[in-house]
Amino acid sequence: MDKLQKCIDEHKVNNSRTREIIYKILLKSDECLDINQIIEEATNLYPKKISINTIYRHLRFFIDCKLVFSLQDNLKVAHYCLCKDEASVFCICTKCNSIKRVDSQLQAELLDSDFVTIHKKCKECK
Repeated sequence: MDKLQKCIDEHKVNNSRTREIIYKILLKSDECLDINQIIEEATNLYPKKISINTIYRHLRFFIDCKLVFSLQDNLKVAHYCLCKDEASVFCICTKCNSIKRVDSQLQAELLDSDFVTIHKKCKECK
């Protein structure tokens, strides 16, 4: 939450409850979430309805602050995941389009990238 507050201060925007809710949803998830998963989780955590435009606007803000990055599966569905200090490696299944974070020894300095995607069938689809 400190990274979020720092970004809010740097961009001189108001702190909002919905922004915090969306960030907390991504923070507690180990996997990448698509917009439907974020909406579902938000309705469980927050009594007021959050519009899809608001969610996209806050996700764009997180991406601009380099708090979150977006991956697209083979069907061009966007999935959102928190940035980590080291490069993350993801496997996107070519059959079921699931996205899984893969443990890797890759170093961000060597990759010069925030994440790497590998496209292959997952264990369940083999």
